[in-house]
Order: sequence, then C-alpha cells, then structure tokens
Amino acid sequence: MKSIFTIKTTVLTLIILAVIHMAQAQVVVIDPGHGYSATGTNPDGRSATEHATALAVGLKLKDQIENSCSNWTVHMTRSTANGWISLSQRKTMSNSWGADRFISIHCNAGGGSGTETFWCNRSTSLDADNSAFSREIQDRMVDKGSWSDRRSVEDDSYIFHLAVLNGNNAIGVLNEIGFVDTADETKLLSDSWRDLFAEAYLLGLQNSIGGTCTPSGVDTVAPTTSISATGGTTQSGDFTANFTDTDNVGVTRQFYQTLEKYGAMWYANRNNGFFNDHFEETYTGYTYGTGTWTATGGKMIQSDVVADNTKLSSYLSQTSGLPYLYEFSAKVVSTSGPRKFGIHIMADDATLSQRGNSYLIWFSGNDDKVRIYETVSNALYTRATVDLPQDNNWANYKITYSPAYGVIEVFKDNVSVATWTDSTPLSTGNSISLRTNATEVEFDDLTVYKFRSGSSQLITAGTASTDDIRTASAKVRSLVRDDAGNWSTTGSLDMTLTFPGARTMLEPEVPSQNPSLSAMILYPNPTDGQSLMMEYHASSKAKTSIELVDQVGRTLGTIYDSPTELGNRRVDISEVMSQKVSGIYWVRVTHGSESYTTKIIMK
Repeated sequence: MKSIFTIKTTVLTLIILAVIHMAQAQVVVIDPGHGYSATGTNPDGRSATEHATALAVGLKLKDQIENSCSNWTVHMTRSTANGWISLSQRKTMSNSWGADRFISIHCNAGGGSGTETFWCNRSTSLDADNSAFSREIQDRMVDKGSWSDRRSVEDDSYIFHLAVLNGNNAIGVLNEIGFVDTADETKLLSDSWRDLFAEAYLLGLQNSIGGTCTPSGVDTVAPTTSISATGGTTQSGDFTANFTDTDNVGVTRQFYQTLEKYGAMWYANRNNGFFNDHFEETYTGYTYGTGTWTATGGKMIQSDVVADNTKLSSYLSQTSGLPYLYEFSAKVVSTSGPRKFGIHIMADDATLSQRGNSYLIWFSGNDDKVRIYETVSNALYTRATVDLPQDNNWANYKITYSPAYGVIEVFKDNVSVATWTDSTPLSTGNSISLRTNATEVEFDDLTVYKFRSGSSQLITAGTASTDDIRTASAKVRSLVRDDAGNWSTTGSLDMTLTFPGARTMLEPEVPSQNPSLSAMILYPNPTDGQSLMMEYHASSKAKTSIELVDQVGRTLGTIYDSPTELGNRRVDISEVMSQKVSGIYWVRVTHGSESYTTKIIMK
C-alpha cells in the first residue's frame, strides 16, 4: 500500500504538471469578421475594406503566432474571402477547439476615427479576465497602430451582447481596428499597417497569457546608435548632428539630448525640454518641498521616512508635442513600510500636492506593483496597475510619453512593465517632480530626452534662452529602441562651441534675497504675459530696478520705478514678460541696498 505521503506527492506532481501544461500550451482562435458566401454574395452587407482587412490581419496574426510561439495552436474561423459563416457557428467552433483566447477582427463605420475593443459579460469566462484582455488588446492597438483610443468596454453597455462572445468559453474580445468610411481607411488598406495591427494582437496575447509563449526567433539583439556632426566637432554656431542607428530588425523609437557644461558639471537647457543631473553637486534648479533631500556621493538621497508626499521638483518645458523619454535610476533603502517612490511628468503646477495636472509613475514595494496615475485639477486617479516585483537593489527606470497619442509606457531595466493610453492626453507641462512616501530612497542619473524623427537634427547654439547649447563645451547624446523593446546604450558626441558669449559657468538661478522686501507680490501668477502687476513697499525714494531673470541667471529685461514718496507702490511690469515662452522665470527687485527675488510662471 502506498503511503499517504507518496499519494500526496503524486497528486501534487500531477497538479504542477497540469499547471505547467496549461501555462505553456495555448489555443488561440482568430475570427476575421464577416466574409463573402461561397457564391460571392455579401450576407452582412459590409464593405470590401472590412472583409479584406479583417482577413489579411487575421492571416498575418496566424503567421506571426506560428513563427513566434511554437507551443501555441492557432485556428481561424475563416481563411479565405469566400468563407462566410454565422455568428453562432463561429462561437461553436471556438468552443469545440477549446480556445483559451478568442479575437474577433472587425472594422468600424459611421464617420468616426480610432480603435475600440469590446468584451462580453455573458462569456462563460470571468468578467475580470475578459475586461483585462480587452484593455490589453486596446492599448497595444493604440500603440502599434497609432490610433486614437475610443474605448475598451463591456459590449452591452454601448450596443448589445455580441453573438461571437456571448456564451464563448474563451477569454475573448472583438476589436474594431478603424473606420472604413473616413481617413482611417488609408491605414486599413496598407499592408505595412496591417503588419503592425497583427503585431499589436500578438503582443496583447503574449502579455495577457503571461509571457508563456515559447519563442521562435525572438529578437534579443539591442540596437546601436552613434553621432557625428556635419563640419566636425568644433562649431561656431548652429550645426547638424547626424545619427547612425542600426538594428538587426529595425529601430522604431529615437531620442536625443543636448548637454551644456558649466564648470565641471553637465546640465541641459530646460527651456527646450532637456534635463540632465547626475547629482554630483547641489543643483540650483530644484524647488525643494517636503522631505529631506541631500545630494551626496553622486546620489540624491531622500531620507525622510515619515512624510507621505515628499517633493523635489524642477522646471522643465514639455511643450514640443513630440514624445519624451524620462530616465532615472533608483534604489529603495528602507526595508519596511510603504517603500514607494516615483516621478511626476508633464506637471503644470509643481507647487501643489498632486502637481496640478500631471502623470505620476509610482513604484510600490509593499505590494510589488507599478501604477500609472493621472492627476486632474490636483486630484489623483488610478489609471493602470501592474504586478512588478520590487527589491532594495539599484534599477534603471524609463518612461516614454507621446502627447499626440497619450501613450505612456514604463520600463524597468529596459523591460516594458506597464502601459496606459490617455484618450485626452496632456499636451504641455512645465515641471517634473520626484516623490516618495515614508521611504528612504536614493536617486541617480535623472535625464530627459526628446524624440527625433530621422537621422539628422539641427542643434542650435548661441546665447539666447531658446538655444539648445549656450556653453563652450557641449555634448549631443542619443538613445534608441527597437520594436522588440530592446534599448541601445547611449551614444555621445563631444562638441566645442566658439560663438561669442559662449559661457563656462552657471550663474546662480536664485540670487541672494533680503527679507526686507519679502512683502513684494506679483499677480496674476501664473500669467499670460498680457497683464502682470507688482506691489512692493518703498522704504526710500531710491530708484527701484525690476529685472526678469531666466533659469540660468541671465537678465532678459529691466524696467525702473522711481518712488516720489514712501510707502506701498503698484507697478505694471507686463512689458518684461511680453512674448516670453512658457516656463518659470524669476523677478528680481533691487531697491536701494535691498534686493528680493520671487518666482513667476508664464503660461
């Protein structure tokens, strides 16, 4: 007689083997919607574009699965143009094949634009699984297909229960790729776009199933990038940077950055959307909020383990409309408590608790999650939550954001870990802000890159606040990614600039202050530059100078006020802000031997 231990061990082994089998072997059913009858008639009355697109994308998806996932079984409800079958037959076929995942492919009509995905609460699989699969397919299609995000919803909420999903045993969705009766049709009929639509479905399947696809020729080769300059590395003004990006398959995301050398440190022109700080010294460009922030040993350490919303913010113009890449490294020091940290991007008011309107990418060690939040009018809303193991080791974090399409993608150590698409994306921001919650964290290498669309980029050099480079020594850097999510190492080119006025030192961004003028106020703040008033107390009849100072300490304009009597003064200083670009500036008031500086935000 077998022992109870032996029996239990055998049962446990069988359970484990069953789980492994279920995790590895998947049955995917692809349902290209509609189709013509055997005689060529059109039972559903759908357009030729929908018939052809659904079938072409379905066939491409089948090929991609068979080329990429050798342990998945693929079935198609139709594989020819003349292959119309009823909706109930499609569901029956899926159930008879024992489908794990079901994708019904369609195109929309009615004069709209974009993509949308439906799931059914009358499927025999769990609502939560169907809803999550729907959101995953929708996000991938928005990203790969560059579509606007219409919605991911339960079908009866908007139309009716879809027959191919109603009673389907598989975790399933119906995706409307785009609209056949608008400009969307151009993409629907493009073979290259159809490849991308199929790739979106494949990636959505892989992410939904949990990465259990057995690879067949998976691309693990990282791209490379290098830089040269037309005319050499010594320039007297604007120049063209040339980028050589290579990959075994193809580079799909390209970012660049310009750096300025002040003394021994490398910073960037934040007016132009670049940022760079390796925390080798205390940078004067930060606004310090709650928390204990100390730059030491080449790291920025936040050591307050009580404050639940610490803040280290910096002005950064994010107005280009093109994608941004935010990158930093971090290590959690605390071994208990919340162990939470993250960064706000695209913030429009870093002085507020939730940074006004922004996105917060938030890593949580106490429950091993990464979350994407949106702050709307300074209120925080959860938009995506994904499992992500955290530890107390250094890791590299990258966040890409596309203002045009609202797509946020989060990477940890160059692996994509979370995405979310905002259907009403933020198009501008003036700040970034690091944040922790009752956790000691070390940060390093905080950088921001901008998107480039090709192999060359004009780099502006001069003394203006809008120039990319304003110093004698500079760098151009590049970072690229391929379609498989592999990131390059950073390409870098050292430059020498000889234009008149090229600087070598960074002036203080916030001049020393005298509290005797601390009652001085500016309003409205933020301002649109059309109306800006200043009130201050004149303690003498000495002439008062009022200077507008940019983020690197350069005076952009000066006006004067000559008090005729002592007391409170009200001065219109709109002219100093006229035609200035959006961002953070400083107003410096000098009255006799006294001076005071305060911040002004240009909308």
